[in-house]
Amino acid sequence: MDFITNLGVKFFIYPFKGRSNLMIYCYFFTYGLLCLTSAQLLVTLCLICINNFDWFEIINVAPNLGVCLMILIKYRKINVNKDLYDEIVKHFRYGLWDAISDTSEHKKILNRYTKTTKLIMRIEFYYTCVLTVIVDLFPRIIMFYENDILGKEKQYLYPFDGWYPFDKIQWYYAAYIWESFMTTIVIFIYAFANMLHFTLTRHICMELTILGNTMEGLISNEDVVKIKAQREVEQIHHNVKNKLKFVICRHQFLAKITSKLDDVLGDAMLLTYVCGSVFICLTAFTATVIDDLYKSMRYFSFCFSLLVDVFFQCIIGQLLIDHSKKLEKAIYFVDWVYADSDTKKMLLIFLMRSQKPIELRAKGYVTMNLDTFGRICTLSYQFFNLLRTVYSD
Repeated sequence: MDFITNLGVKFFIYPFKGRSNLMIYCYFFTYGLLCLTSAQLLVTLCLICINNFDWFEIINVAPNLGVCLMILIKYRKINVNKDLYDEIVKHFRYGLWDAISDTSEHKKILNRYTKTTKLIMRIEFYYTCVLTVIVDLFPRIIMFYENDILGKEKQYLYPFDGWYPFDKIQWYYAAYIWESFMTTIVIFIYAFANMLHFTLTRHICMELTILGNTMEGLISNEDVVKIKAQREVEQIHHNVKNKLKFVICRHQFLAKITSKLDDVLGDAMLLTYVCGSVFICLTAFTATVIDDLYKSMRYFSFCFSLLVDVFFQCIIGQLLIDHSKKLEKAIYFVDWVYADSDTKKMLLIFLMRSQKPIELRAKGYVTMNLDTFGRICTLSYQFFNLLRTVYSD
């Protein structure tokens, strides 16, 4: 959590509340730059459609525009819903410890989730750094290879090849620096948003696992022995009720914040589901048919990045569903036969509630899980085969 919050300061997002005026001004300045880049790509796309309608050029611009629009949505949503993010971060920084008891099982759960989350976040961070360097330097490398080594006619390449109100060949280095700078901002903000939401999801899953472990020991073997011997029965039932009430309250809180996160992320997830299969198909198809080294490798990298992002969106939803089902099983296997009637009623109601898993539903249109990822990939492959057949004919 500290790694994410420290990284968020660099993008003027965290702390979510109580930010200085300088950080707020920097946020709006960065948001303005993203709007300017989106407008630049939109103008580029419109000019291509009006002047020389070329599918390859449209495919070259459209994914970049889609990514920028998604970044604008996520960046703005995080800022607008700063109260929600602040509540969630404070809960997992301070309130989580109320659910953790001094047992070896809880310590193992805490250590396992902390280590895996740190590892995944660092892999994502270094992947982002490498991706940024490749995207920014790749055009220059290809230019050097084709112009200086192969001796081909000189061509000017850019990170995203936007429109400018001036001659961008004459001002090549200014345009290249601008596009490299904005590419870096877009990639890092995009990665930060994904890292933030993945971290929050992992913490929700960790608390669900802790609650499940608590439910497994709700009525311990020692309690069963004492109940059978009619010793301290009232005290045991009282402790079991309090523990169960605590677990139910924490589960309700996790369901509430996940529902709010779903509202925040719903627009971006729906856009990912609708446009993901189309962009994956188009970039994969173009990479296989175009006779240009730079564009072919660029489209292939687009396709791979889109697949990674769609998988990332779906896997966090799958994690929530899997951990919710584990909690349901833990409730089902509680030694409820030794509980009193009130506790049995509470367990039954809790079991019925847990059968509806905590999940991300993209504004209620689609459940984000691995089945959804499979459907997106299948649809993309079907479109790809259709385009290949039409192109071959």
